[in-house]
Amino acid sequence: MKRPTPTQLRAFNEVASTGSFSRAARSLGISQPAITAQIKALEEGFEVRLFERTSTGAELTPLGDRLFQRTAELRDTERDAAAILLSSRAMEVGELSIAAGAPGPAMRHVAHFRRRYPGVRIDISFGNWQDVVTAVRDRQVDLGILTEAPSGSTILRRPLLMQSLVALVPAAHPLARYRVLRLADLQDQPLLFRSGRSQTQRELNAALRAHELTLEPLFWLESREAVYEAAAQGLGIGFMFDAATGRSDDVVRVPIHEIPGEFPEYAFCLATRASTDVVRAFMESTAPDL
Repeated sequence: MKRPTPTQLRAFNEVASTGSFSRAARSLGISQPAITAQIKALEEGFEVRLFERTSTGAELTPLGDRLFQRTAELRDTERDAAAILLSSRAMEVGELSIAAGAPGPAMRHVAHFRRRYPGVRIDISFGNWQDVVTAVRDRQVDLGILTEAPSGSTILRRPLLMQSLVALVPAAHPLARYRVLRLADLQDQPLLFRSGRSQTQRELNAALRAHELTLEPLFWLESREAVYEAAAQGLGIGFMFDAATGRSDDVVRVPIHEIPGEFPEYAFCLATRASTDVVRAFMESTAPDL
């Protein structure tokens, strides 16, 4: 029976994980034509198409996605083997990739980790809740940092801190003087909602449904940074978990009566990645602030 070569599978896994032929080449330390040649040989050898080439990179076809679900662990095995061989130096020259929802909690705990392990190179990216979960589950990163991170037998997670959902009220707005806001106070106010699959927006929507209220936003904004900046410029009232940013300029954070609870921020990873030296060190060095 015809079989793909280890080199072909390695190239396939790297392109599938990074979403780009050029990024895969940089990751493997080889030329882009070499990566392209391996993928071409794999596709032509089995008369299949594994990637759709796009203007921004490469997307898996349905068949490619099925294959990646089975071969992704090979990439982890290579990394684990390297980690074992380098274990005596792992915390001096290691690498750690993180996807996070909010800069505030992530940078706080990354800074704590870096003080203990300054030799570890850290790559960190930001996205909404679904972006981060997908990055962890698809093995694009070693671990994620999220509010209300997913749970299950395939996930290991550790609480880092607790935070509240607050309204971001422009400092000059009359509601900025309130100690607590009710959702009904926000009717007929210019509001700033998050677009996409934002955990902040999910919690706000759940509270509105529970109290049978409807609020109409002035703007739907893609990122929490855009929400904060719009509130700081006086465009409207936004919403955010209170530890999401260290900024305090031109905005007053006001608790919301109908959302009184606290929400845990977690570091989480695939259970299969939890035993690697760098991931384990991050989990153990990040003391919970509960």
